Amino acid sequence: MTVPHASVDGSTIAAVVLAAGLSRRLGRAKQLLPWRGTTLLGYTIAVLQATGITHIAVITGHEASLVASAVTDPLITCIMNPEYATGQGTSVACGARWALTTGCQRVIFLPCDQPLLTTTHLTTLLNAFPDADACMPRVADQPTSPVVWSARTLPLLTHLQGAQGGRQLFGAGTVMPVFVDFDAPELLRDIDTPEDYAALCAM
Repeated sequence: MTVPHASVDGSTIAAVVLAAGLSRRLGRAKQLLPWRGTTLLGYTIAVLQATGITHIAVITGHEASLVASAVTDPLITCIMNPEYATGQGTSVACGARWALTTGCQRVIFLPCDQPLLTTTHLTTLLNAFPDADACMPRVADQPTSPVVWSARTLPLLTHLQGAQGGRQLFGAGTVMPVFVDFDAPELLRDIDTPEDYAALCAM
């Protein structure tokens, strides 16, 4: 698989891939679905690396050993979230605790099932508001992933619980995000059901 390169200063940015979910509606681990010569997780990692990001962690949970074994780059950190079944909040918290150890200025959190994410999307997002507490894409007035957080917000993220991830801080008014508007409906595409995956493969 070849991913086009579009670099940023990866030494100042860490990435957390959220790959702990149960995939209940899909019926199997979406992280490991074949996609573009690898898996959905492998594709996500490749896009991050092609963007120039070298500090990468994968948060595992459901099928943790299988997911971790699919991560073949020894420089990538796999972190098992023992509370993954309680919701994404705990996975974000695990990722935030790891990110604090990297010394990076910003951290991008992203799911493993944005199959049409590209390096161009990431570089545009990362270059838009480098000093923001939180920055995220918006497509046709709909906020979507991934979300870039400043290092100063990480202590807040380490306390998250529940089904929702970092966006619960937005709802509480604790952090106010800035949005980058994209004419990119592909950013709204994810994989939740067998029908979603079949439609993706038929493209």
